[in-house]
Amino acid sequence: MPVWKPGDRVKIADKQPSMEDRLGNKYFPHMAGLTGTVQAVYSKDEVAVKIDKEAFGPVLAAVHKEAVTRMRAKFIDSLGEEQKKRLSDEEKKFDANYVLLVRSDDLEKGPKPAPPKKTKSEEPDPETYEGTRVRTDVVYDDQSVPDAPRRSLLDYEAAEEKELKRRKR
Repeated sequence: MPVWKPGDRVKIADKQPSMEDRLGNKYFPHMAGLTGTVQAVYSKDEVAVKIDKEAFGPVLAAVHKEAVTRMRAKFIDSLGEEQKKRLSDEEKKFDANYVLLVRSDDLEKGPKPAPPKKTKSEEPDPETYEGTRVRTDVVYDDQSVPDAPRRSLLDYEAAEEKELKRRKR
């Protein structure tokens, strides 16, 4: 098993998740094939990998783009007029990193990073972004799914007590 260090190029291995992976939420098949750079190594079970934006699939790229747009708008809205005037265009259009915490066993040596693309961004101006924008292609409230009542702390404690008694048998 290789020992990873910050700066190493890695790729998330494509494998069938084991039962341990599923129960412990340690590996997800949709992460397979993503490439990136090791940012930090906390233990053999915790390696922080900054994922390359070029490795994003279409769904992840769209979600990431929307999240960054909303973060920018929220940041701009939190500033006063004087502070907004002092920001450069680069500061207004900051980018967010996509970092995953991965087990070292699920990593393999990755390819060299792709050269950066120099394209004009088509991102909306954070000052004119409407944070209330809603996607029309997503069902937010499916009426066919009944609302479940919220469980109280007493409900959770009773369920926990019942489970503990079941396990002691």
